[in-house]
Amino acid sequence: MAMGAMFHLIPPILPWVILDLGLSHSQGGMLMSLFALPGIVLSLTGGWLVDRFGARLMSALGILVMGAATVAMSRGDTYPLILMARLVTGVGAVIAVVAMQRMVTRLFQGRPLGLPTGVSGSAVPLGIIVIYTVAGPLADSLGWRAVPLRAGVVCIVVAVVFFLAGRTLFKPSTNINTSDSTNSTMDSSEGLRLIWITGLIWFCINGAMTAFLTFAPDHYLELGFGSRDRGLFTSIPMWCSALLGPLTGLLADRFDRKPLFIASGMGLLTLCLALVAADGITPLVVGFGLGAAMALVVTPLLSLPGELLPPSHHGRGFGILSTCANAGIFVVPPLAGLVRDNSGGYFWPFALMASLSLAGIAAAVFLHRQAYFQDNRKMTKVS
Repeated sequence: MAMGAMFHLIPPILPWVILDLGLSHSQGGMLMSLFALPGIVLSLTGGWLVDRFGARLMSALGILVMGAATVAMSRGDTYPLILMARLVTGVGAVIAVVAMQRMVTRLFQGRPLGLPTGVSGSAVPLGIIVIYTVAGPLADSLGWRAVPLRAGVVCIVVAVVFFLAGRTLFKPSTNINTSDSTNSTMDSSEGLRLIWITGLIWFCINGAMTAFLTFAPDHYLELGFGSRDRGLFTSIPMWCSALLGPLTGLLADRFDRKPLFIASGMGLLTLCLALVAADGITPLVVGFGLGAAMALVVTPLLSLPGELLPPSHHGRGFGILSTCANAGIFVVPPLAGLVRDNSGGYFWPFALMASLSLAGIAAAVFLHRQAYFQDNRKMTKVS
C-alpha cells in the first residue's frame, strides 16, 4: 500500500504542481515517470540483491528510502530538486517491489500462486485509492507540499513496523516439501525467455495505465469536475482491481489459462482507453472497465515467475518484470504529455495509450502459443 501511494503521489496534485512551478504537461509527466528510471537500470541488480540478502531486509530498506526521499520532495523549492527526490524515491521502490513480490513466492512455495498473488497485488491499488482520495482535498486546504510530507512520514513508519514485525510474520511454512512441489519448473533459461515475453505485456499495461492515472485528473478538470470527483473517478479502476484481484487469482489457478486471462484484460483495457476522451461516455463506465482489465492482467501475470522459474531465480524474474514495467512508466507518460501539449486536447494522448494496450494483446496471444502453455504445462523438472 505504501508503494502504491508513493508511486501515484504526483497525479492527484499535478494541477497544483504545474501551476506553482510553471511546468508544461510534458514536464509534469516526467515528474511522474522519473520515479521509474532507477527501475530500468537497477531492477535486475535489485533482484540479485533480494536473492542474496533476503526479502524482509530489502523490503524494509526500500520502503524507508521511499519515505525519506518523499519527505525531501516536500521541501524542494525548484523543479530539479523535486525531480531528484523522485529519482531517489524510485531507487527505494526498485528494491521494495522486487523484494515484496519475491516474499509472496517464498511464503507460498509449492502451492498455487494465483490467490496469494491476487491478495498481495490488491494492496497496491488500495494504496493508490488512499492517495487519490486524500491528496486532492489536502492540497486544496494546505497546499500540495503537505501531501508528500505526510505521505513520506507514514511510509517511514511503515518501514520500521515492517522490519520489526517481519521477523515473526514472514516465515515460509516448514510443512511444505518443496521437492514435491505441485509446480514443477522448466529449465531456467527457457523460463527467463518466457518472462521477457511477459515483460513486454507488463511494459504495455504499466505504461498505458500510468499515463492514464497521470493525466486523468487534469482531463477531468478540463471537463469541469471538482477535486473530490476527480479523485473518485481516477481511483475507480483501483477499487475494482483491488476487489477482483483475489477472485481472478482463484479462477486463473482453477482454469490454468493465464495468458488468455491476460489477453482478455488487455483487450478490455484497449477498449476503455479508447473511450476515455469520447463524448457521452461517463467516467464511471470507463473506471469500472479499466479496473476489471487490470484484475484480469495483473494477478495472473505476477504469478508466472513463481511458476516458470526455480526458487533461486525468482528475484531475477521479478527483476525483469520490474525493468519492463519501469521502462513503460518512464517512456509513456512524458510522451503522452508531449502529445497533449502539441494537440491541445486529450483525444490523441488516450489514443496513444489504447494503441499501446493493443500491442499488449498481441504479446499475450504469442505467449499463449508457446510450448509451455500449449503442452498442458509439461516442464522439465530442475534438479
